Amino acid sequence: MSMKPFKICPTCEAVWQTMDDFLADPNLEQAGYQVNFVDLKGGLFYFTHHRNGCKTTLAVPVGRFTSLSARKLLAARGEQPGGKCPGSCVRKGDMDPCPVECECVWVREVMQVIKERKSQVA
Repeated sequence: MSMKPFKICPTCEAVWQTMDDFLADPNLEQAGYQVNFVDLKGGLFYFTHHRNGCKTTLAVPVGRFTSLSARKLLAARGEQPGGKCPGSCVRKGDMDPCPVECECVWVREVMQVIKERKSQVA
């Protein structure tokens, strides 16, 4: 029984068998994040595929990357112990760490792990 690949590019049909293969590909650039406040693991990370002019933007559910962080989900929005939410999760292109300990901080941490892995490949 063959395993389903981690991701397939719908344009050029490149195949990444595992998350590690995906993150190690120098042709993929982390492009953004779309929050889903109802289901945080249902949010989307976006990556642009720069292979042979492909330029496709791939969406991957956040839940596919949860193994990259052992951090637990925290208090819901409006209940942050660390201060007022700066709105990082809803600002286009903002993938920096968040200073507030909220329900989304683990997603922000995963983004940093991905960013670090991608910089090691480059």
